[in-house]
This record gives sequence, structure tokens and C-alpha cells, in this order.
Amino acid sequence: MYLAVHDSESPLKPVSYKDPDLHRSEIDALFTGAWHVIGLASRVSRDGDYLAGEIAGIPVVVRNFSGTRVALRNVCSHRHSQLVEPGCGRSERLKCPFHGWEYGADGRTRRIPEPRNFPHLDREKFRLAVYSVDVCGDLLFVKISPDGPTLKEWLGEMFERLETWCQPGNWQLSAQRSIPYPANWKIPVETSLESYHIPEVHPKTFGKDPGETVTSHTIGSRVTSFSTESEPVRLPEKLLSFTERFVLAFHGVTPSGRYEHHHIFPNLLVSHTDSMTLIHSVIPATAESSVGHVWQFRRCSSGRNPVVRALSWWWGKVMAILAQRVLNEDLSIYSKVQAGVSCALHSALLGRCEERILAFHEYISRQMNERDVVS
Repeated sequence: MYLAVHDSESPLKPVSYKDPDLHRSEIDALFTGAWHVIGLASRVSRDGDYLAGEIAGIPVVVRNFSGTRVALRNVCSHRHSQLVEPGCGRSERLKCPFHGWEYGADGRTRRIPEPRNFPHLDREKFRLAVYSVDVCGDLLFVKISPDGPTLKEWLGEMFERLETWCQPGNWQLSAQRSIPYPANWKIPVETSLESYHIPEVHPKTFGKDPGETVTSHTIGSRVTSFSTESEPVRLPEKLLSFTERFVLAFHGVTPSGRYEHHHIFPNLLVSHTDSMTLIHSVIPATAESSVGHVWQFRRCSSGRNPVVRALSWWWGKVMAILAQRVLNEDLSIYSKVQAGVSCALHSALLGRCEERILAFHEYISRQMNERDVVS
């Protein structure tokens, strides 16, 4: 059931979806103090492994220094070259490709070619910024601000769920992708928070909104959740449900038929069924564009039965194809929403079924107000 008893007008003005100054204020208020998924911890498991990405405009590299993962700003302090390209890799040293400056786990310079050219180098001033890094399951998180809660405090009750749903050995990556979105970062997030758009945008995949009677909403201070256990009606959905039960039986798992979706403010989205977990992080790029980073996991078998392993792999591919299709369907609407909101005359009207969006908007409004008070 929905919790709201009436519709509401959003506290956010349409200008917040296009104004560069407001966009920068949102980054400061919402993203620098939050924990963000940057990749998989298993990709940075050996000495010298690294993983590079971007968090709200800040280039970050997470590198394994002798068994310890360290997050650093991915910009050389000398002439500001990118230290490593985005993605995963391995190197003997963290070295700038432009002039060969090397850095250690503390962000300070190590070897500098021709050091006599810099007789008064302040190694403390010209060190790389060091960021907080932590792990939940196989998810690698980074936080830009040195202040604020730990990862476990930030995720709350979702920490144990994510740790279970993304645990190496029981769950395995089946797909990974990055998707450019021609829309303000809030639009892809909002689209995932309601089922009202399903009949128009997803008629061939989801089909229809499961409806209030089989829907449960939970609204927290930092997390909102949706769950349903609706029975499939159309033949394609029945076949998918039957196949999933068949696959789960080989894994010794009793199917619940439950689908869950969680939004961890501001930008982390988690979808979960008995056989699949999808992690979707929406990162702002500009006021009118963003990027979605997706990691999809499948339930895997720890045994050596080749039939079960092959079945698990095949089902992971099927679910990855279906998820990609759903994401593409959502993608088709983003530019239209961005074009419309850019010239809207009033704030959005949110129905009872869109109450998770209202909670999201109220969170943004609170954070922005707190930032204004502090500044």
C-alpha cells in the first residue's frame, strides 16, 4: 500500500534541472559528503591493481598499495596530467605519464625525475588528496569529504543486504555498463522511483503497474524502498517466472517471487530478486547531463556441478539482456523530460504512487537549506 493520502507539489523548482549554479550547489550539498560506488573491490585485490573513475566531477583512482586500498585524486600535482586512464589496470608504481612523477599511498611524491629542478618543493602542499574508501560485499565505495558517517552508518540497514547480495562466491558479476544520460541526474533517479510510467514506457517488458494492493512503500530519512510479490499475468512474464524458479531449484533456493527496489540518497539505486541484483549509480556530469554506472550480479554456485554453473551463467545473461532493454526504454524518455522541465512553469505534481519522489525531493531541499545556513 502507499503511505500518502493525497497528491503533493514538489518542493523543487524546474530551474534546479538546468541551472549551472544550482547544479554546483547540489554537488556540494549532496555528493561530497556521500559514499559512492566506484567499482568492484575484486578488481583491486592485488598489489598494484587500480580502478579509476569520476565522482561528481572529481577524478579518483583507487589503488592497492601492498594490500591496502587507497583512494587518491587522479591528477598529478606537477602539471595536472591524469595519472591513469579511467577503468581498471595494474602498474608497478603510481606514476604520471607526462613527466614521470611518482606517488605513494599517502599521496606524497616519491621519485621525481631531476629533483634539482625543484629545490624548494613543499611535499605536503603538492601531495595528492586522499579520500575515504571502504567495501560492502564486492562494492567499492569512496567518499570525498573527510567528515561524516562511516559507510556502514551511511547505508544503515542496507549495508547487510548489499553485503549479502553482492558477496563474492555467492553472487557474480554478469554485466557492467556505463550509460550517458541526456538529462539532469535527478531525472533517471526519479524515473526508477515510480511504476506509474510502466504502461507507457515499458509495455513490452514490465507490461503494467503492479498496483497499490500488491505494492509496499517504505520511506526513511536516507532510504526509500518498494517491494511487490505480484503474480505474473502475461505469458512472457509467466515463462520468466517459471524459468527463474527452475534455476533457483538447482541452487537449492526457495523462490519468494519478491521484487525489491531501494533508493539510497542521493543517487544509488538497487534492484533485487531471488536470482539477480542490479546496482545503478547515477553520477551528475553537467546541469543537463549525467552518467549511469550499472553493475549486475547473478546468483552463482559454489559447487563444481557443470550443469548448475552453466545454468547460472545462462540465466545471468538472460537477465542482463532484459535489464539492458528496460534501461534503454527509460533512456528513450529522458531527453523529452529534460526538454520539458527546462521550460516548465511550475513545480511537478506528484501523485500518491510517486511518494518516493516526494521524499527524494524533500531530502534535496533539506540538504540545500542546511548548506545555505552553514555558508
